[in-house]
Amino acid sequence: MKLKSALRRGAALSLAATMVLSTAGCGKSDNTKGSTDGKATAETTQKPDSDKPFDGVTVKWALTDNAATNTETKEMIALIKEKTGINVEFFITPTSKAGEMDKVLVSLMAGEEMDIIGRTPLQLEEFYKAAVLEPIDELAKADNYDIDTLYGGQTVKFEDQTYAIPAEKDIWLTYYNKKIFDEANVPYPTAEGWTWEKYVETAQKLNNPDKNVWGSFMSDDVACNYMQATQKGVSPYKADGTANFDDPAYADAMKWFFSLGNELKIQPNCLDLASGTYPYNSFMVNGNIGMYVYGGWVASALSDKVKYPRDWDLGILPMPYPEGSEPSSLTITSCYAIPKTSKNKEAAFEAIKTICENKYTLGYGRVPAKILTEDEAKAYIESSLLPKFKDDNLTEEDFMAGWFDNSRAYLSEKIMGIADTTIGQIYTEEGQLYGQGQKPLEDTMKSIQDRANEAIKEAQK
Repeated sequence: MKLKSALRRGAALSLAATMVLSTAGCGKSDNTKGSTDGKATAETTQKPDSDKPFDGVTVKWALTDNAATNTETKEMIALIKEKTGINVEFFITPTSKAGEMDKVLVSLMAGEEMDIIGRTPLQLEEFYKAAVLEPIDELAKADNYDIDTLYGGQTVKFEDQTYAIPAEKDIWLTYYNKKIFDEANVPYPTAEGWTWEKYVETAQKLNNPDKNVWGSFMSDDVACNYMQATQKGVSPYKADGTANFDDPAYADAMKWFFSLGNELKIQPNCLDLASGTYPYNSFMVNGNIGMYVYGGWVASALSDKVKYPRDWDLGILPMPYPEGSEPSSLTITSCYAIPKTSKNKEAAFEAIKTICENKYTLGYGRVPAKILTEDEAKAYIESSLLPKFKDDNLTEEDFMAGWFDNSRAYLSEKIMGIADTTIGQIYTEEGQLYGQGQKPLEDTMKSIQDRANEAIKEAQK
């Protein structure tokens, strides 16, 4: 992977320094500190004679105010304290708006001290290009910590150096409203052979415009535009590194996805989604959608009946796959890394190890990235997942098929490679033009191909 020139980095650093001065709300807040005892400070020193060598050390975790105050985060910092003695306080940053540079990245480029950041591999690539991440291979070696074995090679690497450890996989599922199936006298579907063809057929049976019932719902996430090409194993890049969006599979995938709303009318169309009439959480709050295909985080949300009260029972299936292809599901991994500005890198490494090894045990429906045996997976389902959904009568087999099926391919939901962030934006822009009827499919795919190749050339300079 070729990096930007030192001159470009310098320009970016100057820009970041200017931007961070105008980033409202950044930095540590007295009423949002996460220190578990309320006394420790960043200057607390190690206690090498303790069985917890970092007992009393404080690390700063970069989070939004909303993430810092949620129950799962509070339980996680308590667990870090219990297992390591490390105190956690938060470096609070606002959520970046669409098109804005990540505010944590801006702060790091301006030299702000942080010890822990959590991002997806695609997001971390931007941090790596900005040279704000600390490689962790030496930290792992000094700790005799075999990251690749524990996490099955899922660590985030750039140019053969490791920069992040994965904590959980957000694996896509099919969620369905049993009440709508019952009212339509449609049998609940089964995991075996659950293809997109069967999904569409089932959605058509559930669809009832007279009762304002949609058979299907998928948001306008850009991954939906090309997911069938991904599931068919078609690479977004050719062997020579150029874009591969002139492969017919990408045009077919685009046409198929937008046909669900525009032609088959089994879900809201592109204009309805773009207008915000049907937000991403419509399935959870409205009760009028038969099936919803999206990430595993939806299961965590639906387990919270205080936030999402419902009078219907939930069913889950694996993500559908194209007929004739091997079963597969899209996924994205949440990872933890250490910034170069950290003054407590060894303690930060101990803290992120604790997060990645244990976060799923808190019982919020997470799928751990670390390798579990079948027995471990079943024990986790029994102890942590099923109790959350006891009223829905979900089974161990439901979760094993959706999240722990080792025969299923788990594929990145996002395009990963040279200029991937830019390509994702291009795909979003062009896909919306096609979906809203403003551009023919052939012209749309040509624009994506040409613009993607330009972005790749620019990234390689």
